Amino acid sequence: MREIYVKAPAKINLALHVRGLRKDGFHELQMIMQSISLADRIKLKKKSGGIIVKSSQTELPTNKENLAYQAAEIFFELNPELKQGVEIYIEKNIPIAAGMAGGSADAAAVMRGLYLLFELKPDLNKIRNSLADIGSDVPYCLEGGTVYASGRGEILEKLPFIGEKYLVVVTPSFKISTPAVYKLYDELEGYEKFDFKSVLANLKNKEEPDWNLDYKNDLKKAAEKICPEIKEIKNILNNTKAAFTMLSGSGPTVFSIYNSREQAEKVAASWPRKNDFVTVVKTIDSY
Repeated sequence: MREIYVKAPAKINLALHVRGLRKDGFHELQMIMQSISLADRIKLKKKSGGIIVKSSQTELPTNKENLAYQAAEIFFELNPELKQGVEIYIEKNIPIAAGMAGGSADAAAVMRGLYLLFELKPDLNKIRNSLADIGSDVPYCLEGGTVYASGRGEILEKLPFIGEKYLVVVTPSFKISTPAVYKLYDELEGYEKFDFKSVLANLKNKEEPDWNLDYKNDLKKAAEKICPEIKEIKNILNNTKAAFTMLSGSGPTVFSIYNSREQAEKVAASWPRKNDFVTVVKTIDSY
């Protein structure tokens, strides 16, 4: 096998609770993560040595700053018997810095793909531990699905799949820095109460998600202060027949869940803000 193509699905946060700041500088989190069908497409091609990253997006770094590059480095460190390298081409479909773990998804997909390309059997626990060093979302992105994530996001517990739901995903052109959102969050007074236990129990019991429970994102207030467009997008979505609307991660992406693909496509087709990235996607199970 000389080359292989792999998908790197994006994720959304159905709920995100910040429990506080840890001694190591990270935040203690509780999150419900969900994979969606929006995905980057990655081509991996064997080469004689070294790592090369190319991308369809010129603003994406292709050096060691790129998480996909870092994942490839980890792969070759874990498998020192391999004397070859890899060329990575990333076809970007997930908006950059959008709160949907695009970079983490690429890194995880590269790791999965390299094990397939070199026909090796992966030790998933070992790989997850290694990938946690380059990004808190990367271990989740290895398999995706509906997952309860805690710690700084690297402690994972698989949940029953919430089923196929149709979403409209909207990302304004405004880029948000995740560290800036958390910094502002820490500066805002007090932590809000969050009945995360009920949300988790609802999903663990294999019930249909009850969107009237305390599903929320603690980073909403900070993200909206940095990017006021988030409020405008949410207001538009709240005036549609959405069952549920939420900010994903640290933003600025907002998504709404609908009862049918037809409803979602109608909202996307009539979207009034012309510079936004708007797409209809569906939830997907583990991959």
